[in-house]
Amino acid sequence: MASSSSTPPCNYDVFISFRGKDIREGFLSHLFDALQRKQINAFLDENLCKGEDISPALLETIEGSYVSIVVFSQNFADSPWCFDELVKILKCKGTLGQIVLPIFYHVDPTDVQDLTGNFGKAFAVAKHGEELKGCLDKVEEWRHALMEISNLSGWDSRNFKSEYKLVEEIANNVLEKLSLISSSDSYNDNLVGIDSRVKKVESLLGIESINDKRVIGIWGIGGIGKTTIASEVFNRHMAKFDSHYFVDNVREEMRKQGSIVLRNEGPIVLRNEIIHQLLEGKNLHINTLQLPAFIRRRLQSKKVVIVFDDMDDPNHLKLLAGECVLHHNGSRIIVTSRDRQVLKNVCTEGYIYEVEKLIDNEALCLFSLYAFKQNHPKKGYENISEEVIRYAQGIPLALRILGSDLYDKEIEEWESELKKLNEIPNKDIQAVLRRSYDNLERHEKSTFLDIACFLKGEPKDHVERILEGCNFFPRRAISRLIDKYLVTISYGYRVNMHDLLQQMGKDIVYEESKQLGAGSRLWKYKDICDVLRTDTGTENVEGILLDMSGNGYLDLSSTAFIKMRKLRFLKFFYAPYSREGQVLLPRGLEFLPEELRYLHWEIFPLKSLPLNFCPKNLVELHMPRSNLRQLWNRDKDLGNLKFLDLSYSLELTGVPDLSSIPNLEVLYLNECRSLIEIPRSIGELKFLKNVSLSDCQKLHSIPQSICNMKSLTRLDISYCLNVRVLPENIGDLEMLKILNISGSGIKTLPSSINQLGKLEQLYCTGCAGLTLPPLTGLSCVRAIYLYGCGILEIPRSLWFLASLETLDLGRNNFESIPASIKQLSNLKKLELGGCKRLKFLPELPCLKYLDALDCTSLESASISFLFLGHEDKEKETDLVFRNCINMDKDVYEKVMEDVLAMHLFKHKIVHLCIPGDEVPQRMRYKNQSGSSLSFRLDRPNLIGFCFCAVFDPNKCSGYRFLDIHCEAQFIDKSGHSSKNVYSLFDIAYMNADWLYSEHVFLWNHWFFNMEDGFVEASFQFYPTYPVFDYEAIIKCGVHPMFGEKGINHEKKEEEPPQRR
Repeated sequence: MASSSSTPPCNYDVFISFRGKDIREGFLSHLFDALQRKQINAFLDENLCKGEDISPALLETIEGSYVSIVVFSQNFADSPWCFDELVKILKCKGTLGQIVLPIFYHVDPTDVQDLTGNFGKAFAVAKHGEELKGCLDKVEEWRHALMEISNLSGWDSRNFKSEYKLVEEIANNVLEKLSLISSSDSYNDNLVGIDSRVKKVESLLGIESINDKRVIGIWGIGGIGKTTIASEVFNRHMAKFDSHYFVDNVREEMRKQGSIVLRNEGPIVLRNEIIHQLLEGKNLHINTLQLPAFIRRRLQSKKVVIVFDDMDDPNHLKLLAGECVLHHNGSRIIVTSRDRQVLKNVCTEGYIYEVEKLIDNEALCLFSLYAFKQNHPKKGYENISEEVIRYAQGIPLALRILGSDLYDKEIEEWESELKKLNEIPNKDIQAVLRRSYDNLERHEKSTFLDIACFLKGEPKDHVERILEGCNFFPRRAISRLIDKYLVTISYGYRVNMHDLLQQMGKDIVYEESKQLGAGSRLWKYKDICDVLRTDTGTENVEGILLDMSGNGYLDLSSTAFIKMRKLRFLKFFYAPYSREGQVLLPRGLEFLPEELRYLHWEIFPLKSLPLNFCPKNLVELHMPRSNLRQLWNRDKDLGNLKFLDLSYSLELTGVPDLSSIPNLEVLYLNECRSLIEIPRSIGELKFLKNVSLSDCQKLHSIPQSICNMKSLTRLDISYCLNVRVLPENIGDLEMLKILNISGSGIKTLPSSINQLGKLEQLYCTGCAGLTLPPLTGLSCVRAIYLYGCGILEIPRSLWFLASLETLDLGRNNFESIPASIKQLSNLKKLELGGCKRLKFLPELPCLKYLDALDCTSLESASISFLFLGHEDKEKETDLVFRNCINMDKDVYEKVMEDVLAMHLFKHKIVHLCIPGDEVPQRMRYKNQSGSSLSFRLDRPNLIGFCFCAVFDPNKCSGYRFLDIHCEAQFIDKSGHSSKNVYSLFDIAYMNADWLYSEHVFLWNHWFFNMEDGFVEASFQFYPTYPVFDYEAIIKCGVHPMFGEKGINHEKKEEEPPQRR
């Protein structure tokens, strides 16, 4: 996790240099014991008879230590060997940054520094011996090393009454220095991205808080770096505690002692080892699970930090003396686990850290360290390295293993390995990931494998519904899988999992049987084709997922499924926007298994399902784009069916008696253009929540019985041209939240609509000539769409809908909007596009989106609402006056000035599109023609820019759609440059041909970390998509925005500086 270093790895924490006969049996043994108790790996040379020359092995040992302790004793200077060690230690200090700590044991430091007293006499003897040999240079090296090291900060034993206190202070000081080395050494250890993750754990630890005790959890997928993070935190902070211990691999330790654990002795052995380290005591033999009172008292007197790594059972914390109650205030326990439920049971509430995956640049750096022994890819390997990064998806373990495997390989071998990985996963990666799967219960394993093979990316409620029909207890199982980080719930409440976990799941299924058709789940196109074409499926097959996208036609025999008696999941589909493939049944279909819970068959080729098919176990039936005319020739038992989708089945004339589907929750019959009627039995469905009948063009009516459904929340009859009335009692649908009658033949809404107290969205778009009753009871309605209804006068009752947030009145025929619209205090989006007779806009409520495009008669508009409400830099306001070509010039200028004022003084993000050919006067920098400008930045604390571009549609003919961009280049004091692009999307996203004249686009952008060092800026504006065209921007302007440091300059400005 970072970059490599030239510093050699250290084999020892501490090297001790001493003269043996003085101190070996006393002080030295006490010091060595104290270091060992604190788990400091110290080297002690046991060679009692040292020769004249220091050995190469000893020199390597000195070089391979983080710290050297030099014990100056009375007879230290007797030994030339000791002086040679000093010389080497001093060199390591200078070249490797080794820490050197002198101890003056019963020796006056000045005697060592000035070579006086008995120490000086001993040095003179040693010096004389070397002079006789003619080794004067060596003597000078000794003298220099003595002077340098003896003047370092250290300890004088004469200042301590107790030798115990001296030894303890030295050991604690060494421990603290080693922990600092650990925190600064993470770069050398390839720990990419470690610091940000350690800081998040440190924030939970709150080590500065000494009046509480905490248990902190570190949770994540296998290989994500939980142990690494815990180790780094431990090493950085262990010196701040009275005692510390890192318990490696708790799960494995407890498992290895399984037979002992049955006799309650296994945890005792490990617990005693932990207590021995914490209390620094020897020969602790506690043979009972209950700790003796004197041990508890001793533990409670110590502030400790303990790491329990890889725990899979919350009871182990108590068994291993990890409970907070056993330790002093200020103690911290860190537990790592793949299982969040374990951590929930042992951690302080809110103190679980979820380890994030490496982001792409971190992943590339880590992978490169192993694949190239440098922190970036070799030339020519950049693109293929990115492929590896996408495969590993931020898991450090996978990046390290793959990097090591690919090191020093030719690019052809890389390509072959990546191709192989898509079929055969790396065994070392899979071994780590599989541990979480192996600990699951049987139904949890089945749930995991179904998600991996069939249901990844599907909505959570959809997955639960299918698996509940398979008796898998999915709510419990998915919760457990989430806790074990085997699946996640992503945006939109979809069930997801890491690609490597999905690959592991598929590999587990593949290992079930090497015989084709004998495995439990099939998903590979070729395998499925072989099995279905040759009728070689077996009763082991539980699920089939076949993607027909671009695969042409597949002919099946009529008995393709006859041997698959346990088949419960069958899905034939093709991806959107792909070339359609199709499964054909030229000889019909004789059999479908009774065990089917989920049947999804797109473009089903037959007119009905097999007559002998017993669908009593079906939970979901999807037959979109089918050739079905009817499902069956007679009614069937569909007691478990909850989801029925026959959409786009153009020949479907009828649906089954719906009373045979009592548990139905969703009914989709969109674009069933031959469907004539909906059975009256629909009113008997107590659980039906969602009915969609959009574009059923032959449907003439909605049965009155539909009003009996007390669970219905969504009803869509849009574009049912022949449906002319809603049931009179529509108001009885007390749970209805969404009603869509857009494009239907309905001309009036029944008065009972006001009984829909929970209605949130009402869609009436394109209902020409629609008459609305007074809307008085819709207390929860948030959105009403009346686009294209031919409204001449806006109903007054709309202004009393206090909860309304979105109102679409576009393409209607009214000339004005009443001032009472301001009463809609929650209104955020007002759409008026295409209201060609509208002349005036009154004061409006505080909007976030105003669309007045193609209001070609609009003369006056107020946007004073911009100055209302709370200042919120994060939320944008979009104002679209596209093609409002009759707007008065003073109104047009006032709108632009108000928007610019929002940018400069209120610091709000506002986007504007309005007809015009001039840059606002207030803009500090502007040109008279062209798409670029540049200027010097002469003020501090730049926080953003306002941008203005005047666009001429006549100069970019042929564009389909366009966005407006501004590319900015900044130059700092040293001449270095950097680029950014600031784009205007949404309101500028249009066909250039839609504009009747020149338009002004005005927008702004805020910086969060802008440097003050920039002194010059240049800007290039251009529309884009499909190509750049600078000439289409005929004028432009930029106004820099400054924070408090630059505000005084704004007040002094009279004239803008000279443009360049």
